[in-house]
Amino acid sequence: MSLRTKNHSFYQALPTARSIVSVWQGWCEEQKKPRYRRTTMLENSIHLPAYPLDLWPLLTVPLGTLDEVGVPYNASTEKYPATYHPTTIAQYALAHWNSYLATEDEKHRKAFMIQAYWLIQHEERFEDGRSGWLIPFPVPEYYVSKPWLSAMTQGECISVLVRAYRLSGEDAFLQGAQRAIRTFELDIRDGGVCSHTGDEGMFFEEVAAYPSAHILNGYLFALFGLYDYIALTDDPKVVELITSSLITLHKLINTYDVGYWSCYDLLHKRMATQFYHSLHVLQLEALAHLSGCEHCAVVAARWASYQQSSICQLRYFITSRILGSNLFTRWRARYCWLHSSIFSVLLKRGI
Repeated sequence: MSLRTKNHSFYQALPTARSIVSVWQGWCEEQKKPRYRRTTMLENSIHLPAYPLDLWPLLTVPLGTLDEVGVPYNASTEKYPATYHPTTIAQYALAHWNSYLATEDEKHRKAFMIQAYWLIQHEERFEDGRSGWLIPFPVPEYYVSKPWLSAMTQGECISVLVRAYRLSGEDAFLQGAQRAIRTFELDIRDGGVCSHTGDEGMFFEEVAAYPSAHILNGYLFALFGLYDYIALTDDPKVVELITSSLITLHKLINTYDVGYWSCYDLLHKRMATQFYHSLHVLQLEALAHLSGCEHCAVVAARWASYQQSSICQLRYFITSRILGSNLFTRWRARYCWLHSSIFSVLLKRGI
């Protein structure tokens, strides 16, 4: 191949100006996405505890519309069909719960209870006394082709039912939470949401399927549900589940850290978006508060520092938005090498 042909091939492989603009626009849109917040009501009434995260952006029902009763119905997307999604419904309930505690506005209490009743009415019961809320569509990237359980969904629904019981005193909510808790005791192969790591380790899977994805934010949301449950019941078996899973988290947590950002999962090792990286920080801060875990607090502070660093932000942009796109498919290895070399020099110089 002549030098001229090689050069022509090289320039064809480079991204066009339009493609670069598209990447930049995607980056700007990601930055504008509303983020959750740590709740400011962690020390409020024990009887009516706030949810650790303020899910306020979900009050606008960004994923769909409300039906005639007031329950969110997700619109269809390129990846997923239109459906009642139990995760969306539970999160919508928890957003209203914190708003109710903050304002004492009856509309928020009513909206919360509507979702709680929906969850009880649409609970899937299984033969061995456990129950859950199945996600009704396939997710090929995590190798599930039929309705599946999610530890994240189970945990968030438990958080809703525990609060509905505290608010109303209706036994149906507590009984529903007790049935849902059983899925955390069982391996995925046995109809649960737990994957076992090593001899005694366990991880609660947002997508309860093998191979385990170890999606971090889903695991942490699941833990919040367990903490809500033991705050009400003091169930020693659930305390043991939390303790065992935290040991596993401490062993795995540094695997999510790429030195300047966090990963979304460990199966694909995808970089977390800015939204999910911010969520990881908030969740680990909340977990440190709930568990007294200094390790979680240290990791949360380190990951928060990545958000404040211009170098880390730039590395994340290059890795996720440019090297992670299809713009550099043929030349990705060379750009990855150049990216690593440049930032190694900058870090050595303390820039």
